[in-house]
Amino acid sequence: MGSWYDERREAQARAYDRAQAVLFLVRFALLFALAAVFWLSGWSRALAAGLRAGLSFPFGWALVHAAFVALAVFGYEAVLFPLSVLAGYSLERVHGRLETEFGAWLRGYLGTLMLEMGLATAGFTGLYALMRLFPSVWWVWATGAYAVLVAGLGECGPSQLLPRVRPPVPVRDESLEAELRRIGEAAGLEITGVAWWDFEHQEDLEDVRLTGAGRRRRVVYSEWAWRRLGRREQVFLAARHMAWHRHGAAWAAQAMHIALAAAVFLGAAAAADRAARAAGLSGAAAPAAFPFLVTALFGLAALAGLAAHAVVRRLELRADRFAIEHAGGPDALRTCLEQQFRRAPFALDAPLWQVLLLHRMPTPACRLARAESCAGKTA
Repeated sequence: MGSWYDERREAQARAYDRAQAVLFLVRFALLFALAAVFWLSGWSRALAAGLRAGLSFPFGWALVHAAFVALAVFGYEAVLFPLSVLAGYSLERVHGRLETEFGAWLRGYLGTLMLEMGLATAGFTGLYALMRLFPSVWWVWATGAYAVLVAGLGECGPSQLLPRVRPPVPVRDESLEAELRRIGEAAGLEITGVAWWDFEHQEDLEDVRLTGAGRRRRVVYSEWAWRRLGRREQVFLAARHMAWHRHGAAWAAQAMHIALAAAVFLGAAAAADRAARAAGLSGAAAPAAFPFLVTALFGLAALAGLAAHAVVRRLELRADRFAIEHAGGPDALRTCLEQQFRRAPFALDAPLWQVLLLHRMPTPACRLARAESCAGKTA
């Protein structure tokens, strides 16, 4: 395994991942600590009372909630600004992942902060509106919104909407199409063609995507995957993606995420409501109860994330196994990792706590070990 990567760059990537993981956990812990301070100090009640006094006109409750959330998010980010500089600027510079000066980074950070404040304000204000309008079934509406905005757009956006906005360039390669059709049949899909994306700023695109709906799909590669990878690796990546649509695995994963979201909304509302009433408030929908709602939502979301990531890691290993059996064997996986390492160095392995808490994908070391095991069983 050590013949295809640079040990020095891999060690740097491992140190970078570990530092970022620790900082992420510190920020997450501080969320709960600051929420406790916000409540115990009386600032939450005082801020809610002041906003209600200043926005007492009809339907002013929506502005009260929006202003409360915006100020709370701004205060949280202001306290954590030193950690943001450390994680987003200092570590990136030290590890050679950022070349801009501090002023340029700060302007980008402030723009991102404004966007995050807007999204958080809109999201929590929407939750409060649902609590007020549908007090018994608001979590059903919240789950539906999550399914449409997160799960629906996350799956349908790249596969159905993006091809309409950015039509991919068709590829005429009969041998490649025949190979992909053969693998598609094994996955229960009908592959109708091959293409690649030809536009700038593809950093967030997957290396390969199956566009279309139902059984009829087209294989579309990113520019990097189409121009830099060999035929075997292109087929291997497409086979991995097809495995996600085999036996409805992709839809099962989406259904699991939606079910977990429903459990988070329902459980957080119940916990926050009990805590708020015990503190003398009218319930979880009271603005002053925001610290209870935030801690309940993010705490349960973290637990749901552990379960979701564990399932997804298993599905990713199943996708590797399918691709190994139908498209090139362990050598194809090793070559794909080599090309990705040259593009952006990564850590081969990680401590168990880091994998369990933060990793959606199995580590490359785990993938390679499982690939060798699969190859030994089929030999």
